[in-house]
Amino acid sequence: MKIAYTILFVAFSISMTMSCAIGSKRKTAGYYFENKEAITQVRRYYDALYKIQPFSFGFADKKFKHYTIEVTTDTIRYIYNTDQSRDEMYATILQSDYDTIVLKDMAEQMKAIKCLWVDKSSFYLDGQKETVTFLSFKSVLIDKPFVENKYYTLVFFDTLTTHPEIKARVKRGEFHQIDDKVFFTIGNRFR
Repeated sequence: MKIAYTILFVAFSISMTMSCAIGSKRKTAGYYFENKEAITQVRRYYDALYKIQPFSFGFADKKFKHYTIEVTTDTIRYIYNTDQSRDEMYATILQSDYDTIVLKDMAEQMKAIKCLWVDKSSFYLDGQKETVTFLSFKSVLIDKPFVENKYYTLVFFDTLTTHPEIKARVKRGEFHQIDDKVFFTIGNRFR
């Protein structure tokens, strides 16, 4: 009986230690406010470049050394990674007329705040197209045992979000509202 209590105590202690360690590393709405200026700058850079040619951009590795870009045209989507197709990636960037200085500044800002991915997504609410910008970040450290990879994603709406579907997603806990146009969610995919 004493062994059973010891095993139960050890299991409980490990569980509590892991939950405390994970909780302290999880990003929250506070992360947005602490990094609001840098996040706003990334969005400005991204929106300026996106107007030239739609694309998404991010990092392909945990050390933020290899860039990935997805450039979308009317007929095809190009996906390049500096680890595997550096020359093709740069050729596409030049061909798309992106301002390489702005792109470089955006990448450096993303790296500084450990932003993994920036993209836009569109959907329809009551027949009206809504486009949001999202930025994804690693939510918890990946070196913890038994912890599934989680990603903290900031979602930016262009207009105030008073639609019942958005309010329902907040109520269900799928979205957490930060302010009138900014939400965050935590999921197991970063794009």
